[in-house]
Amino acid sequence: MAQNTAGQRRKSLSRQVMEAVEKMIREQGLGPGDVLPTETQISEELAVSKSSVREAIKMLEALGVVEIRRGLCTVISENPEQGYLNVMLSHLYLNSGDEEELQIFRQTLETAYTELAIDQASDADLEQIAQSLETFRCHLEAGTLTTEDDLAFHGQILQATHNSFMISLGSAINELFRESIGASIEETPRTALADHERICEAVMKRDKAAAHDAIAESAERWARAVFLRQQNEA
Repeated sequence: MAQNTAGQRRKSLSRQVMEAVEKMIREQGLGPGDVLPTETQISEELAVSKSSVREAIKMLEALGVVEIRRGLCTVISENPEQGYLNVMLSHLYLNSGDEEELQIFRQTLETAYTELAIDQASDADLEQIAQSLETFRCHLEAGTLTTEDDLAFHGQILQATHNSFMISLGSAINELFRESIGASIEETPRTALADHERICEAVMKRDKAAAHDAIAESAERWARAVFLRQQNEA
């Protein structure tokens, strides 16, 4: 019991140190690519052991806040989405849901950020979304359509939310499903285009109900295709 209590205290201390390092990053105005103070410097400033600092840094690395460059230094991450991605990939490897759960998961998040974009988008944002749809259409007709065109469309909607947390999480989700999105647009590109057109029209009209319906139908088709592909591969 005593050993378990000691482990809990050590975990709690590491969490406190992690939060203190996050505060340090904010107060020093450190941004992507900037070098974090050394373990020794952080240890002395916070009056904690180097081992506690080391555990805290590892936790921050897992969350995608920092990147540890072995033998060199620790820098603020230039790709924070990877932290979200690592956590979600771990969950998917350890848990298996059904088609309906997958559909609801993607539909819920995509609806949330699209509705937020409808509320927050400027005229310039709407132009960028429309342009990304036109690029998708042109590349489809030219036979050069790629996964990047699909992700770019959703990425523009995410940017229109003007919410850094939503942009990071949404981008991580889209990266997580990159392979299945790519397969989907390869198999049924015109269906994907039609889905994007409906979503784009709803955003342009700032019609949340229409956006919800378009995303629900798109997510249902996508989830069904994903599970059919998994069954065929099995």
